[in-house]
Amino acid sequence: MWHSFFKVQFQGATVLLDPFMNMPLAGENFMDVPSGENTFKLRMKCPVSQKSLKGIDFICVSNEQFDHFDRRLVESIAKNDNAVVVGHESVLNELNIPANLKHNVMVGSRFNLRGVDVQALDAHFPSSFYPLSFLLSKNNESIYFAGNTALMDSFSEIKADVALLPIGGNTTMDVIDAVRATKTMKPKYAIPMHYNSFDSIVADPEEFRARIEKSILKTVPIILKPNQVFKT
Repeated sequence: MWHSFFKVQFQGATVLLDPFMNMPLAGENFMDVPSGENTFKLRMKCPVSQKSLKGIDFICVSNEQFDHFDRRLVESIAKNDNAVVVGHESVLNELNIPANLKHNVMVGSRFNLRGVDVQALDAHFPSSFYPLSFLLSKNNESIYFAGNTALMDSFSEIKADVALLPIGGNTTMDVIDAVRATKTMKPKYAIPMHYNSFDSIVADPEEFRARIEKSILKTVPIILKPNQVFKT
């Protein structure tokens, strides 16, 4: 959808990944946004409205950073749709929602939620208290959501049809490392994310595409415009 915010639709289940629409208010999130710093200057607004997010079964939150954890939005969707929020307890403790809508996970957790097999995996992001990535699968279709992460050796253990990978650099993988991750995982499709939404993470997705296409990989790079739909 935009930044690292995606809506994933499996047969019979709809999942949101790292919902983010609004900049937090002062003191509202783990990470206050310093005013006047270009690091946090939005280059664009989220192209979707909350009204368009209906029938959500569960939400995965990879870390507590404001651009991955829009607390007000997550609380609203959880309450309106009875959607379960999957995340580490450090994130879940910040949410004012019923306990039965919180699913606490740690690295290595694996479970089935509303028909979808969910695995909570590691991510390397020192700025976060407990960063996660997620592998979701149903009916022999799988998608890996890297969240915020640098390049990791453990990528060699991840097998997925679709890989959502950050390319913006700064505190995550840049284009070169995202290509390396793709070469390691060898997914059917690789979709770059976490770039060009802030001044601090400007990157060229066409460079990512070109490097993948010039390699011997059979992976198909997919460049999505904000709110564009991709179907496998």
